[in-house]
Amino acid sequence: MDSAVKPKDDRELLNNGRPRHDKNTRDAKRVGMSRPGPRAAKCAGFTLFEMVIAVSIFALMGVIAFTGLGQMTRTGQSVADANDRLSDLQFAVVYFSRDWAQVSPRPIRNQYGDEEANIVINNDSITFTRSGWSNLLGQPRSTLQRVQYLVIDNQLVRRHWRSLDQGIGEQPIQVVLLDNVESMEVGFQNPLDKLVRVWPPEPNYSDGTPILLAFKLELPDMGDVLRLLEVPSGVI
Repeated sequence: MDSAVKPKDDRELLNNGRPRHDKNTRDAKRVGMSRPGPRAAKCAGFTLFEMVIAVSIFALMGVIAFTGLGQMTRTGQSVADANDRLSDLQFAVVYFSRDWAQVSPRPIRNQYGDEEANIVINNDSITFTRSGWSNLLGQPRSTLQRVQYLVIDNQLVRRHWRSLDQGIGEQPIQVVLLDNVESMEVGFQNPLDKLVRVWPPEPNYSDGTPILLAFKLELPDMGDVLRLLEVPSGVI
């Protein structure tokens, strides 16, 4: 009788004849699966060429930003200078207009004792008597004041005298109202629309009583500035 065939182990039946995998084999496979490949082992970062490009772009942006900032600074300074110039011009014109609005018909006597008209226009300057000179300290003097406007050394100057009727050797007090002035033109405009550059006029003058005072400043940076002022009634 043939010997009985020994039955196979249940685990061998389950493997269907495939080789068994013990614990050590499975651990070795897991270790092998977690091992990084050649590409995964490579470190990420920038190359030298990329760094040079990045630094160059940053430097270029810095130069552009610095140039724009400098241009903005210069533009701001130019605007501020123009505003200051316009403010100075307005101050000078308003000062003259305020004086002229208070022109008085009162003539004076100069330091030689000769009588001068209340308004004198000659050689691109104007001299006149004005009222409203404040006297807060109560000094023994008149509230009328003799003033003069003219250009000296490219500056618009306002002069006034302490005494209405000037004493011998009396010097005027001078104040600069505006710098950088090429010239000043002043004259009366008569009803015939002619400009009278000298006043008092010649004895044969017959063009009528002036109605406007033309006051013009020639500025190298702003051109001609013209102001027409009404002549108050009764002063001519």
